[in-house]
Amino acid sequence: MASIDRFQRLKEPELKILEQWFENEDTSRRMDGMLPLDEWYARVNKDEQDTVIMAYDGQLPAGMAVMEFGEERTYIGLIVNPLYQLQGYGKQILQKLLSDPDFNGVREWAACIEEDNRISLACFQAAGFTLEDTEPDEDGFLTLILRT
Repeated sequence: MASIDRFQRLKEPELKILEQWFENEDTSRRMDGMLPLDEWYARVNKDEQDTVIMAYDGQLPAGMAVMEFGEERTYIGLIVNPLYQLQGYGKQILQKLLSDPDFNGVREWAACIEEDNRISLACFQAAGFTLEDTEPDEDGFLTLILRT
């Protein structure tokens, strides 16, 4: 059973773990904006608006979440370790994050997900997110919202 017992800020050595995840064709195709990972990490690590955390099930890295804190919305992106996809880890990561006291100040979460990414859409909806609009934007993304 999927279980997330801790989060920790992403550290540079963990980029090696992410590199392995990007060997998965679907992860690489959907998250190619993060490549090259070392440049992406340098950028988000400097930006005070961004937080990147790894989610662990014991010692196993189960996934990571990227959060961009804005004035009105906090955008969240999620990657589940390809070895653990379709096992409930994405939903567990989201539920644990949403209930984490460190993020109590967030009033509105938003996730932008490609219209054809049914697995991610279902994951976010299972965690309580709802579609902001039934039509995708000009880039093919649907926005899901959760107000707390």
